[in-house]
This record gives sequence, C-alpha cells and structure tokens, in this order.
Amino acid sequence: MARTRKSPASKAPVGAASASTVAGGEAAGSNQLGPQILRGLRERILGWHYPPGHHLGEKTLCEEFSASRIPVREALRALAEQGLVDQVPNMGCYVKQPDAEATHHLYDLRLALELFVVERLARSGVDAEVLAKERAFWEPLMAIKASAKFETAELVRADENFHLNLAKAVGNPFLTESLEDINERLHFVRMAVITSAHRVQTTAGEHLKVLEAIEAKDAEGARRYLRQNLLSARNKVEMAIAQALTAAHTKRKR
Repeated sequence: MARTRKSPASKAPVGAASASTVAGGEAAGSNQLGPQILRGLRERILGWHYPPGHHLGEKTLCEEFSASRIPVREALRALAEQGLVDQVPNMGCYVKQPDAEATHHLYDLRLALELFVVERLARSGVDAEVLAKERAFWEPLMAIKASAKFETAELVRADENFHLNLAKAVGNPFLTESLEDINERLHFVRMAVITSAHRVQTTAGEHLKVLEAIEAKDAEGARRYLRQNLLSARNKVEMAIAQALTAAHTKRKR
C-alpha cells in the first residue's frame, strides 16, 4: 500500500486561507478513502471480478467508490507498484496480464521447495497435531456436492495454508518466507482455478494422500503425491492464463 508522505508545515500566505483549507480537506479525504479504495480494487482484481486486461477508468472508479480522483490515482499507483496493474501512457490503467512464462518458473521453484518439505517431514517426522488439523479441514470437502456454493478466495487461501503449514513444520523460516512470496505472486492466477466442486474434491484428495504418506513415513509416496498435486494445479493455471489472454486479445480487437 502506498504511503502518504507528509509535507513539512509552512505558513500560508495572506489571503490563501480558504484555498489551503480546501486542499487540506481534500488531502484528509484522500488519506481516509485511499486505503479503502486500494483494498476494494485489490480484492476485485485478485477475485477476477476485474479480469486481465480490464480498463480501470478513473471516472468510472470515482463513481463506483464515490471518491475524488486523488485517492483513486493513489490506489492505482499502489496497485501498479504491487504488480497488479499496468499504467499505459496516454491510455490509462489496465489489470495486468498474467505472465505465463513467469508463472511456469514460479511453479518450478515451488515444486522444488515443497518436494524438500514433504520428504523432510516424512523422514524426520512431524507433530501429529499439524497433520490432524489439515485432515480435519480437507476430509469433509471430499463429500462436497456438485451444486455446493463456496468462496473461491477462501479455498485458495486454505490451499496455500496447507502447503505453508507443512513448510512451517520443517522449522526453517527462510523456507517459509520463500514459499509465502511465491504464493503471493501466484495468488492472482490461482483464483481462476478452484472454481468447481470437482476441483475442490480433487485438491482435497491430493492433499489427504500427501498427509497419509507423511504420516506413514513414506518419503517417495509423499513426493509423488505432492508432485501430482502441484503439476495438476500448474496445468490448470496455465490453461486459465491462456484463456484469459485469448479473451483479452479478442476484446481489444472489437
């Protein structure tokens, strides 16, 4: 989130009191609305409410958030710094197009780190409570009905937490930090994957197999099931990216 810099105090020139008051009031409003607008836009982008390539027009956003242009511009600038928005000169801001090559590389790195995690836990052991908590969450999802409604954002976070909790159990803070960074970079594109009850069941089943292998101290099995889980997810993500890029390209041609 962009930090608002405070300008040093200075005496207003004679006759400029009213202008100063107005400017101060607008700045105060910016300070209050800026974080709210940033949070709202970020949630809409990460939730694909605003799909890749979507034009973020200042006038439209001002109307949506009942705000002036200043806090809207601050929010867009912060989103650009976070890598979620592209600022195109003379054209405005657009939701960033996902980078297929970067996503592939991130999954390669994630796979290498997490294979180490599950092998270490299977060979060295892990607190039974860690496995029990994850099992208690994922087992009920195996019985989810096809018509069931669920929050994609919550399940994506739950999936990320599954992998992070296993990494934390290794006890290496640098490993956990690396995976957290990768998750944040991938979060946007992964929101387009867990969109059906079938996918939820598949993910739950893959997670439970990983847990069973770790508990049985089956390092090879843990690696095999973890690889299956991540490669399946990567394939789904890359398909979603391809579809998003095609849709954005088609929209631009109209």
